[in-house]
Amino acid sequence: MTQSLYEILALGARYVFAGLMLLIVLRAWRITLVDSRRASTLRHLSPQTGISGELVVLEGDEKARRGMKYPVIREGMIGSSRRADIRVRHSSVRRRHAYFQLTEDGLYIRTHAGAPMRDAEGRPVRAVTLPDGGEFALGRVRLLLVLTEAPEPPLRHPREDEEAGYAADEADAFMPRDGAGDEWFDVNDDYE
Repeated sequence: MTQSLYEILALGARYVFAGLMLLIVLRAWRITLVDSRRASTLRHLSPQTGISGELVVLEGDEKARRGMKYPVIREGMIGSSRRADIRVRHSSVRRRHAYFQLTEDGLYIRTHAGAPMRDAEGRPVRAVTLPDGGEFALGRVRLLLVLTEAPEPPLRHPREDEEAGYAADEADAFMPRDGAGDEWFDVNDDYE
């Protein structure tokens, strides 16, 4: 190979690799843009639809492929049947695999009838509470929980509860007294 041919091939390879790098950056930018639009749409719709987040497949095969996303509502069932609230179509996921409920601590998930479930470290568990970003596995499908921020319901005054038909002692469970008689306070207020 002559020196001039070598220099032409080396120069061509530089342009090919520069083009590939540009292609990778553009594709990553496009994927990020699509994901951010989808996330903002999901955050915008979550109060009206009851969607509190989504489960993302980290490892899977068959019809539950890596990257698939399943919307998560406040409570329901995970399984492979059509009646499941979150339908994960995989041979290792049972028809009724687990039940879930959104709590203040995260998403509480418990298995149904001894179905296999593992926590983030791979240990078998019967129940787990996942925070935002928590991982777990159902059968051979590993999932990641991504929660959206839902607004907190406003605090109600006990007189409104009495007018609505609730007993005063039920309202006591929601709002504590400050010791000054019938004065109520917001638990978020600063006190001296």
